[in-house]
Amino acid sequence: MVKKSAVGVLGVVAVSIGLLLTLGCNGVNAVPLDHAISITTVSLPSGTVGSSYTVAIAVANGTAPYTYSLSAGAAPPGLAFSAEGILSGTPTMAGTFPLSVSVVDAASSKASANYSVTILPKPIALELGPSTLPLATTNTSYSTSLQITGGTAPIAVSLTGGSLPPGFSLSSSGVLSGTTAIAGNLTFSAQAVDSGSPQQKASAIVALTVVDAVVAVDTTVSLATVPQGFFGMHTSVYDGYLSNIDSQPALLQQTGIQRLRYPGGSYSDRYHWAQHSLTPLYASTAPACYLSSTGPVFEGILGAGTDFGSFVNTLQATGTQALITVNYGTSVADRAGSVTAGTSGVPNLCSEPNTAGQPQEAAAWVAYANGSPSNTQLIGLDSVGFDWKTVGFWAGLRAASPLPVDDGYNFLRIAQAAPVGIKFWEIGNEMYYNGWAGNRNFEADLHAPYTYPGGYYGGQGYDSRDQLQALSPTAYGQSAIPFIQAMKAVDPTIQIGIDFASPGATDPIPLNWNPDLAQAACANGSFDVVIMHYYPGTWLAVQPGELLSLPQSDIPRVVAGIKANLAQYCPANASAIKFILSETSPNGDLAPGFPLPVEGLFATNDYLTSLQTGIQNIDWLELHNGTYLDDNNNPGPAYYGIELAHLLASPGDTLVSAKSSSGTVLSWATLKANGQKGILLINANPTNSAVVQVTVSGSVLGATATQYSYGVATTQTSTALSGSAFTVSGNTFNVTVQPYTGVELNIP
Repeated sequence: MVKKSAVGVLGVVAVSIGLLLTLGCNGVNAVPLDHAISITTVSLPSGTVGSSYTVAIAVANGTAPYTYSLSAGAAPPGLAFSAEGILSGTPTMAGTFPLSVSVVDAASSKASANYSVTILPKPIALELGPSTLPLATTNTSYSTSLQITGGTAPIAVSLTGGSLPPGFSLSSSGVLSGTTAIAGNLTFSAQAVDSGSPQQKASAIVALTVVDAVVAVDTTVSLATVPQGFFGMHTSVYDGYLSNIDSQPALLQQTGIQRLRYPGGSYSDRYHWAQHSLTPLYASTAPACYLSSTGPVFEGILGAGTDFGSFVNTLQATGTQALITVNYGTSVADRAGSVTAGTSGVPNLCSEPNTAGQPQEAAAWVAYANGSPSNTQLIGLDSVGFDWKTVGFWAGLRAASPLPVDDGYNFLRIAQAAPVGIKFWEIGNEMYYNGWAGNRNFEADLHAPYTYPGGYYGGQGYDSRDQLQALSPTAYGQSAIPFIQAMKAVDPTIQIGIDFASPGATDPIPLNWNPDLAQAACANGSFDVVIMHYYPGTWLAVQPGELLSLPQSDIPRVVAGIKANLAQYCPANASAIKFILSETSPNGDLAPGFPLPVEGLFATNDYLTSLQTGIQNIDWLELHNGTYLDDNNNPGPAYYGIELAHLLASPGDTLVSAKSSSGTVLSWATLKANGQKGILLINANPTNSAVVQVTVSGSVLGATATQYSYGVATTQTSTALSGSAFTVSGNTFNVTVQPYTGVELNIP
């Protein structure tokens, strides 16, 4: 006990003088306190399952060699702790593992420390994608994120190869965004780098397609079925080439024309079919055809071979039917139906003015076209006193051969016993231009006289006809009913139309014309067809962009407005009333520098927009004025534009949904009666090509289509658009359309 006490005392004394005394085999060892062993490693780093791990426990002071051991706890699974103080291996289990480390040096000096080792789960492998990004559209804001999976956040993404579309950028978080005006197929490389230890990297090659428009076609959504006679053409009695049937039949057939309007626009309310004569415009009283002071008055031109008998021969030669506009504005001259010398002294051309158009004249026309020679039904006298005889009289003229001595009716004797069978008729032409609306007098209408204070052609002109009640839409609607009744008394199967205006689209006509007309007509009877006209663009300075944008809004709006009037005032048969657009072309002269093929593309747009709106027949103005055919039957722009529309849509085909994402890419599609699918695209951009992605749902597509093109980028060398093979790569494919050009695809 004394010895133990002595050592204890000695230890105390030693500490007091800076020594650490240890009891060894050889007795007491004295170690300076500032050389005592200590563990300097404060904490151990975390590890990751599956990743190599190594850490050395550091000591200070003491006398080497050092011997380490775990005095409590255990190394994480997969790691081992060596006597040299190294914890190493590859962790196999995640978790937090407490352990105590002891170290002894050569002088038996000891130290210990407590730790906690965190082993993290193995990170998910860093991946970057996709290989193909969603479609981008030019001039449209775009944003999408690259797909990043795995790794340890935060993760930085960067562009490592290739280039982005102009106006696009790739953020460090992997968001690709921007707006570009350039279409095309691009490929670029990107890399993602995470913040894990060890750091992970992933790369991807990414494809991006930028198009100018996306057109979605759904062949299960039907919009309209192309009716027989939909494709029509306006003809006029002043066209001296109307009866030129050498090449016309093939040309009309090539463009799908099945209906010819006759006898012409403004001429209709001055033309007398049974006399083949014209009443002068702006005249109410005779003499007007020939004045002693001036000689013959220019009342118009009647071209050779344009009488109605010749026109029937033209119909038969071309395989077409007719839309006939009967004379609402003027009557024949007198009870004898007299005609006199007209322009330049041409005999039998001019009919002196007398009064307004007569229902009997219209009924006799129906009799000639559709009646039977044996029909004794009376048509009778008109208010002038002219005897329109019977149905059989006029049908008999049609069936007869010309007399050796012409009695004035030989032009009507065409030796055709069978009825012509003309189904569609209209009462007058553009009666809203009879003077009632702002004194716009473009149509002859003697329901009110032309009053000349200084005499006819006395130099002062005639008094204003603005807002005269006899010229109003109400008067027209009321007066049209006797025409309809007289005509249907001859042939109850015919369809008869009256003239509605196109307010805000073509006609500067007061908005009450259409509702007043519908109200008056349906209060006194009924009619079968709405007749409308459409001439878009700036008057005498029509711009290309107008023709490729206005129809899509104008035509549906006008039709919807008229339908609303019909629903209000004609509820009994509003749904059965058809629509015919019997005149259409640009609104006068084209602007200087106008690219002529755009007029053809307007015809395509005009016809197909009308079809989509439910119009039954549309008639281009006109057959021979250079836009459709010239005087030598050479095709013009409208010829090819109508042909392009006809290639897409023939009678019996179904117009289906085709929605374009771009206002400058017009689109239509059809499901054809023969099982083919048709797609038509027009690029309304004047300078840039359009890359259009077309997606078709509802139908299986063949691998090879036939492509037809027309526009400023094409040259036509024949009367038929030439076709070429086009590869269809599945139900989604791209079509490049040149500026101001239309492309039509027929796909098996």
